Amino acid sequence: MNKRLVIALTLLLLLTASAFAQDNPALTIHVVQRGENLFRIALQYGVTTQDLAQLNGIANVNSIQVGQRLLVPVQPGVSVQTHTVQPGETLQSISGLYGVSIAELAALNDMADPNSLHIGQVLNIVPGVPAPVEVSQPPPAADVPEPALLSAAIDVPASSQQPITVIHTVLSGETLFRIAMAYGTTVNAVAQANSLTDSELIYAGQTLIIPDIVPPQLAIDLPAPVTGLEVMPLVLLEGQTGRFRVMTGTAASVSGTFLNSPLNFASEADGTRSTALVGVPVGTAAGVYPLSLTVADASGAQIPVSANIQVVAGGYLLETDILLIEDRTNLLDPAVEDAEMNALRQVMSRFNPERYFVGAMGLPAAATITSSFGNSRSYNGGAVQRIHTGTDFGGVPGTPIFAPAPGRVVVADTLNVRGMATVIDHGWGVYSGYWHQTERYVQLGEMVSAGQTIGTMGATGRVSGPHLHWEMWVNGVAVDPMQWAIFSFS
Repeated sequence: MNKRLVIALTLLLLLTASAFAQDNPALTIHVVQRGENLFRIALQYGVTTQDLAQLNGIANVNSIQVGQRLLVPVQPGVSVQTHTVQPGETLQSISGLYGVSIAELAALNDMADPNSLHIGQVLNIVPGVPAPVEVSQPPPAADVPEPALLSAAIDVPASSQQPITVIHTVLSGETLFRIAMAYGTTVNAVAQANSLTDSELIYAGQTLIIPDIVPPQLAIDLPAPVTGLEVMPLVLLEGQTGRFRVMTGTAASVSGTFLNSPLNFASEADGTRSTALVGVPVGTAAGVYPLSLTVADASGAQIPVSANIQVVAGGYLLETDILLIEDRTNLLDPAVEDAEMNALRQVMSRFNPERYFVGAMGLPAAATITSSFGNSRSYNGGAVQRIHTGTDFGGVPGTPIFAPAPGRVVVADTLNVRGMATVIDHGWGVYSGYWHQTERYVQLGEMVSAGQTIGTMGATGRVSGPHLHWEMWVNGVAVDPMQWAIFSFS
């Protein structure tokens, strides 16, 4: 079945289920977690497997999927409490927050190894347990993450648990129900706060007022001098960018590794805030991976900090039988590709501790996207053995190309595969590349500003026709550039 049709049907099903659950207060929605089965879910809510199967149209009770949404009838007087694991939390700190033993938490969530707890994991708490009223250590109030990214709990001291108003920027594919669920409020509350007469008419980029949000409690368990750990987003996606940020009470230096690669931390705020950006390579298997950090304070003491980070699959597509311009087929030679890639990787793996970019990046061209990042490709009827490492914008030769953010030009050359090429260093290990140009208007070493015209589209190098191929590299890894046009990693 066509993947887009499947996605559309899935969204329709979720919207229908959401509306049904809202109109029937005796129902809730359960998201299937790893290791769960229908029997265990039914037991948790005090219902029968048959009830769940009939309500959700499940023919085979042994076939449910991780991430699947299930309508669940809630028994009168029974409340089901869940907790999303935040950076810095441990099973011990969470158990103390809710007054539930580690053994009970582990059993309720089918955790054979308590050390397998990972950031972003949704834990079921014993039914009937009230929400926590205090935390063991107040989280820091500074550097509140952007609510649209849902990166971590809003950092507000536990003593100030007054409702606040949050501004949310709608992302592509979001629904009002999904947004309301993310903030723990209702569709009606959000609709009324924004004077929405039709809850289905929202659009990407729209800003919504989310009223009366009570900042969630945290159960952070971090060693001094560490006062905060941010992971954005909480769950990383194959082929995309993540951000790790460590806050300390005094000046400190931070180092670490993730996905078996060293992290490069940039220091800010007089050494009390350290930030590392990481690219998750396409091909990274879905799973939970260790984040290992070392914080060195002024005395030279080495303080280890560790966490488990979940990576999920990117779900990229397949592009077959791309027909190259006839005289460009020799550019499929692996030796030509490898030599050019190795030269570029040497440049785009360097770390510049100075950051030039601020906020989300602009788009490099006013043109239609013709091919997305991460797709597997075959050329001229050959084998599928290449990954598309950027986003393509279609246009006639001469279409302007714009710098999406400030930076310094570190490559201004004509290459074999990539044709006339430009690479911009944006700082913090972030680079952008522009291939197949007809004209280039910038020189090596030149500083460029956001929106500056740096060249024009063309058909130089290995192409099937005129277009711009736009790449982003983070910490030596090619990542989805369109994520940078939506989120801010500064």
